Amino acid sequence: MTSFYHGSYIRYLIGGLGLQLRRYTKAVRRLYTGAKPRSALEQQAKVEALIARRDWTGLEASTDERAIMADRARDPELMQKAGQAFERLGNFARAAELRLSARRLRKGKGANEWTGEDLGSDTLLIDLVEDDPRSLGRVIRHARLAGAAAACAQSATIRVELRLVSLVQRTFPNATVVPAQQNVVGDRFATFENLAWVFGRDAERLAADFVPLRADPELVETFRKRYRSLTDLPLVGLSWGSKSHSKDVPDFPEWARFIAQTAATFVSLQYGQIKPALRRLRNGNDARLIFDDSVDQMVDMDRFAAQVAALDAVVTISNTAAHLAGALGVPTVFLIDDNFQTAWPVTGDRTPWYPKGIVIRKQGRPWSLVLDEAGRRLSSILTTLSDAPRGR
Repeated sequence: MTSFYHGSYIRYLIGGLGLQLRRYTKAVRRLYTGAKPRSALEQQAKVEALIARRDWTGLEASTDERAIMADRARDPELMQKAGQAFERLGNFARAAELRLSARRLRKGKGANEWTGEDLGSDTLLIDLVEDDPRSLGRVIRHARLAGAAAACAQSATIRVELRLVSLVQRTFPNATVVPAQQNVVGDRFATFENLAWVFGRDAERLAADFVPLRADPELVETFRKRYRSLTDLPLVGLSWGSKSHSKDVPDFPEWARFIAQTAATFVSLQYGQIKPALRRLRNGNDARLIFDDSVDQMVDMDRFAAQVAALDAVVTISNTAAHLAGALGVPTVFLIDDNFQTAWPVTGDRTPWYPKGIVIRKQGRPWSLVLDEAGRRLSSILTTLSDAPRGR
């Protein structure tokens, strides 16, 4: 259970328990307003038991009950949570319906909201700006849907965080991409929820229509040549930690063993002050894990995208690096814990958002066994790539 900087289990445990208790109490109060406390706790306990048993059929039935309750109570937060659960369970249509309903309850349904109708000569504003600018996973995941929406209009503008402008503009040159701070208008508008409603209700179609984000090709080649000059082994990106106490991730000794056992040269995709972590992961062999201090994803996402695109594959926990690697179409192994808060599927080893990725869930196992599986899947990916070069 690696904390972001130090891998301290005690820090993780103390901070995590406190945070989880606060979140649990807050969630119960919000999600079950008007219900008796005992009834609310019993229902929450039932959901947690179904998740612990991985009874996805039972959980889907329970989620449907909560969705009906949310609709009757006009509770947008409960709708949103039910929508998130349905997406993890693979019911993308129900997820999109609930999320759109939740947004309309919170913000109201505007007369100029776009939900797939013929736009004619109307201009379209696509707003992909999160309330928290540090959170880019949902933005990156939905960016290709914004491109599909822009293709439906004679004139379309996409709003994103400043550090994503260049990447999205290069990928969708027929749209105008502007930073979040810029005030723009359109005859019609679309948000994350509208895009998912129009383009994301069918998992098979979502996977089939995948359009990768396009990193700067010259910068990709620059990174590739630099790293290739250091090693003849395959280049594999690695992102291992998170500041979030709610995530369960492998600890440093487990990562170090994985690195030592894998025939690859790893490239750190981790942000922040990570030098103490690098020492523990390298375990005296600095050549096995490259740290490129010319890249700072918190400042220049376009440069980070080029770094990721220069690699043969990526192994990562659920974080921004995971979403970016998947959206770039880089073969990626996603390591997903047993918590039930993310958009990763609970069954199967694929996600329609990122068709070239492989999802490996913990499923109650020690992380050492999960990483052993990751090593086998990564080896298969690298063997396939060596048999069919990527054209570099």
